[in-house]
Amino acid sequence: MVDLAVLASQDVDMAALLTNPTEILIDTAGGPVPATVGTLHGSELIILHRNATGRPVAPHALDYRANIEALVRAGVHRVVTTAMVGSLRPSLPVGTGVVLDQFIDFTRDRRSTYFTGHDFGHADMAEPYCPELRKSLLQSAQHLDVAVSPHGCYVCTAGPRFETRAEVRMFARLGGDVVGFTNVTECVMAREAGLCFATYAGVVNLGAGLSDQSLRTEWWHDAREAHATRFGAIIAELAKVLARTPPDTPKACRCATSTPIERPAG
Repeated sequence: MVDLAVLASQDVDMAALLTNPTEILIDTAGGPVPATVGTLHGSELIILHRNATGRPVAPHALDYRANIEALVRAGVHRVVTTAMVGSLRPSLPVGTGVVLDQFIDFTRDRRSTYFTGHDFGHADMAEPYCPELRKSLLQSAQHLDVAVSPHGCYVCTAGPRFETRAEVRMFARLGGDVVGFTNVTECVMAREAGLCFATYAGVVNLGAGLSDQSLRTEWWHDAREAHATRFGAIIAELAKVLARTPPDTPKACRCATSTPIERPAG
């Protein structure tokens, strides 16, 4: 059984950390999804990039469902993702790490549910990110002496454009801390699929109006690279924790049971 899945951005290259990494293709309704499987500190891991095309893809055009379905078919129960985010608050400067605990969704024009056909469920999203997996992420960061904000609300926008100054002010007043394009769609689908899901987000830029710098992704290369390195170290530490956890340890979270399925009568 796979102990942990990492759903990563293109900046994160964890295959080199794995022992005996093997490239695989996982069949899904949306087509085959490439992934890498291997071991890390005694834990079985699967690494899947949310965009494996090798070319830029707009956030609304990513096949989020195929990615989550691939993890389900691989027998995954825990999923950790990384997110490169913009800060909505001066108190969260570039370089800050955040373990997310809430989100606000402003996406549109994209598929937003894992369900197809008549069977569906009303997912309980009061705690959208798995509290147990969040706790393990925070402990892993603490073991490495990596400073992390233990709470953060992710505002998910449609993209691919960046936000206006007025939108950044509004998002902050609504309670948002960071902003990005992809994480909420993945989070919702993972909950609907009964997976434990947690995210370590890295601030790579300040939102519009919080800095004099123009919003140009090529200027954030160093910040993204630094975040990817920290994320890899935290995942390696988390793998050690999971390897020490007996496989029959009961889960204290409700992620697997938070989406009762509605089925038509008869």
